[in-house]
Amino acid sequence: MTKAGDRRKGGQDLNAIGSPAFFVHRGVPCHLQGAAARLYWRGFGHALQFLPTPARAGAALVTATMNGERALIALSDGGNLVGIAGLRGAAGGFLTPGIGDFRATFGPVRGLLRYLSSHLHRGGAETRDLILDGVAVRPPWRERGIARALVLAAMDEARRLGHPALRVEVEARNIAALATWTALGFQPLDRQNLGWPWRARAHVLRLPV
Repeated sequence: MTKAGDRRKGGQDLNAIGSPAFFVHRGVPCHLQGAAARLYWRGFGHALQFLPTPARAGAALVTATMNGERALIALSDGGNLVGIAGLRGAAGGFLTPGIGDFRATFGPVRGLLRYLSSHLHRGGAETRDLILDGVAVRPPWRERGIARALVLAAMDEARRLGHPALRVEVEARNIAALATWTALGFQPLDRQNLGWPWRARAHVLRLPV
């Protein structure tokens, strides 16, 4: 776990002026997996499931498929989870869903249908870069430098693991997110057809580390 300005353990945290302290931590501890799943689902549930999904079931699916080692989290001084960034590389990503996880969450038949439908979602091309698989911050903690701190920690993680760069995939219509990533130094590479079912135009952006 690292505090502001401390790089000793692969992460860095930057506090906005006047904001409470927060920390960036590598991995999701067991006691925070439920909170991490709820935050991640709120941010990216629409991209994880094509079919309408209640928030409770979506968070349960994220919890069941979570690989806690492939994430960075931001914690408040009191130990509450306030931000999360999923990471994805050649060895896998933050979520590693299997058919058993879908059946356990939705039941045998609906779980099978949802598992099969999940394979209609297409991500970006294979790469040696470390992919930021979504960054989410709790609303009361936004605009305090947490997203930037998670990106900086991800850069440290990419260096530690031997990746040449960070990479993000952003829906072309999400102008705000595109501006945010560009402001953080990411440069656009190209556009691809991603998502459900491969028709969504998306920008691919890259930041060498």
